[in-house]
Amino acid sequence: MYEGLKNFPGISRRLNCKGLLFTNYECRQPDSKQKFFIECNYIAYVLSGRRIFHKDQASWELKEGTCVFVKKGTHVAEKPKDEGWCVMAFFIPDSFLKQLINDNRKSLPMANLPDAGLEHVLPLDVNDLSKSFFLSMLPYFKQVPPPPENLIELKFKELVLSLLSNRNNNRLLSWLNNLCKDEYPALEEIMRNNYTFNLTAGQYAQLAHMSLSTFKREFKKNFKDTPAKWITKNRLKRAAELLENTSLSVSEIGLECGFENQTHFSRVFKEKMRLSPLQFRMNFQTA
Repeated sequence: MYEGLKNFPGISRRLNCKGLLFTNYECRQPDSKQKFFIECNYIAYVLSGRRIFHKDQASWELKEGTCVFVKKGTHVAEKPKDEGWCVMAFFIPDSFLKQLINDNRKSLPMANLPDAGLEHVLPLDVNDLSKSFFLSMLPYFKQVPPPPENLIELKFKELVLSLLSNRNNNRLLSWLNNLCKDEYPALEEIMRNNYTFNLTAGQYAQLAHMSLSTFKREFKKNFKDTPAKWITKNRLKRAAELLENTSLSVSEIGLECGFENQTHFSRVFKEKMRLSPLQFRMNFQTA
């Protein structure tokens, strides 16, 4: 999504500099549900319409006036019937966020931060200061010639700092503070948040800011396993939980856990669990 918006200007109105991308676009999502892979964290402010984001049994409603921080990675976007969605999205690389936090640490409310959690979407409180910022950005798209890059960079800093100075957004500040502590994003969070989606090893490496060889080496060191085996093991564990605790069909569970189709899911499940998904569910229900 980030690469598409960056490389195809006809999709949206946009401003960019130094890897930062600010877009204002109407999402013409063709399907009622669509999977997205986002290569960069972003802040979204909804101008109109509605979307529902889904990830690992969690859901977030994004409607007019809603502001969220969406972590890079994968999610499913649901389009309610006949609803459009016009949004302002600020794509911000990890390196920019780290530098901003480190440069302004003394002025931010860093004391007694809550646990950041692993949720893919962090809802943000928008006070009068932040709301006025979003509205003030709209004329920038019409400016000819476009505003200078250093001004765009300053506006990105203003946006993030205005949100982080609001104590109601301390979970985001806590997550960014954790981000600053590591050279690489936490592999545990990246894998836990994305293993049910069909990403390549190269895409996982991209999310981790690593070369493919470095990613595989670090993965082996952290998980004592290969990415493919770890992903399959955790997909099957998740599938077993859903078979035990939900009324979802076998087909729905297979798709939910990242398998290509029901045939693929049933084959892999039976190879590892010695039972078909349906037999596993029946055995659990009669135990």
